[in-house]
Amino acid sequence: MKTIDWDSLTFANNYVFQEVLKNKELCKYLIERILHIQIKDIRYLIAERQINSARISSKSIRLDVYVENQEGTVLDIEMQVTGDNSTVYSDKDEATVIKGLPLRTRYYQSLISMDMLKQGMKYRELRKSYVIFICTFDPFGKGLPMYHFTYRCKEDNTLEMGDLTENIYLNARAADKAEDTALADFLCYVNSGKAGSEFTQAIDAETKRVTNDEDWRERYVTWEMDLKIIQEDAEKKGRLAGNKEGRIDTAKALKKQGKLSDSEIAEVTALPLREVAAL
Repeated sequence: MKTIDWDSLTFANNYVFQEVLKNKELCKYLIERILHIQIKDIRYLIAERQINSARISSKSIRLDVYVENQEGTVLDIEMQVTGDNSTVYSDKDEATVIKGLPLRTRYYQSLISMDMLKQGMKYRELRKSYVIFICTFDPFGKGLPMYHFTYRCKEDNTLEMGDLTENIYLNARAADKAEDTALADFLCYVNSGKAGSEFTQAIDAETKRVTNDEDWRERYVTWEMDLKIIQEDAEKKGRLAGNKEGRIDTAKALKKQGKLSDSEIAEVTALPLREVAAL
């Protein structure tokens, strides 16, 4: 395994991002800037950032930062990075990631809803949920700093369906177009690593603290080694481009190991997510 250049790890690295946003004040302020609201407090719903639900046969998915505010609104915040700096899409080109991003969002929202709606509860008890993707690329190619989606009526665009779900994609490449100066500075920091405001300076300081922490480095190395072993095992057994039966066998083996989520197994084996979830 190649030597890790710790100085090259930035806030945009998925694993660093997860660790930095364990800082509640930084996480809370970021949510406030994105949604333009004031919140008193947040709580982290699951320490291991996984949703497990008997309603979906105990299938699980990893979420980067999965929190709830005092009003019961649930938010999943994810860093979406491609190429060598990504711990999720290192072998995927930008176009492939962009194509799958809306479907990943759909899947996350469905599992968040499943996690909310415990057995015996009514649909009306579902609460508002956001999936927020912070992208180092332009996810929809329109040059906007933020793409904010809700379900609307095609015949009357002023009519919202009111299902209490919202999906937000931030585009770090369009930082200069963001009207909110604090959000513009944050997107600029994600894109360039240059901290300007007090907030991004605090994020930068926390990033340096995390990446220099020996315990965190050990966990990072172990995680990377596990992922590499799993991916090599998948390639050996299924050869990715081989027949479907071989890829199904690989997916079953990966699920048994329990180290990757269904969505990650789908990416490794090139199987449709619905088939992986059904195994």
